[in-house]
Amino acid sequence: MANVKNKADDSLFLFMHIPKTGGTSLTQLLLHRFPKLVYYFEVADDQTLLLEKLQEADAFCGHYPFGLHSFTSRPYRYMTMLRDPVEQIISYFYFKYKNPKYPASYNIGITLDYFVNDDSFDLEYVNLQTRFVSGELCTTQPDLELAKANLRNYFDFIGITERYADSQFLLSRQMGWKLKSYPRLNETPNRVRQSECAAETIERIKAKNAADMKLYRYALELLDQKTSRAFSCANEGAPQIQQSLAICCKKAPSDLIVRFLMGLSLV
Repeated sequence: MANVKNKADDSLFLFMHIPKTGGTSLTQLLLHRFPKLVYYFEVADDQTLLLEKLQEADAFCGHYPFGLHSFTSRPYRYMTMLRDPVEQIISYFYFKYKNPKYPASYNIGITLDYFVNDDSFDLEYVNLQTRFVSGELCTTQPDLELAKANLRNYFDFIGITERYADSQFLLSRQMGWKLKSYPRLNETPNRVRQSECAAETIERIKAKNAADMKLYRYALELLDQKTSRAFSCANEGAPQIQQSLAICCKKAPSDLIVRFLMGLSLV
């Protein structure tokens, strides 16, 4: 079972931010909830400071793999966001190599097709989500079953980028937070849509990231299960329902949210 704690306890909130999964947007929500939030990059190179902050912080956010909890005896709550691997990789490529704001990696000549077919880039992106969740960053062939088990047993919350409204809605309900709309941040500029990419390139991405494709589908199943349980047990009044709809569903809400807001059972 996941390390579920009471909403008001002193657990350390561990937000494992996998690159280009919408984590920057969600971090804004956490900043408003955790006054002693620490960014991992601020302490990653200083083990003494890292151990100190793990005892003092109320939340840790950043690009670290599963396993940070092993450095503290405090109770903890893991959360993360996963994304359609094809979308994540296209976003990553354009963010790193086609973004003039990052001159160190900006490369006007490289193409997405070249990127996904040149194996020298594999360690940057291949099965990156599974590697983060399993804690095996140094291999492009991580243990998928271990990653699934970690999601089941250690993560209180698993959001999905493509279902951002659902994810934010569920997190707020799960934590007992007042619903509030937060904008999407750090979106990759000038990136192409998946539909604009060559079919062969998309298939290559899927083939090389088979573990991530499977983990993503598994995470979708877990999200559906959690939202179904949460919404079917809820019994909110009409004013709260209207407020929820206005706040969380700035865009078209998912079927799960619609059915919940209409008071329909999801069981």
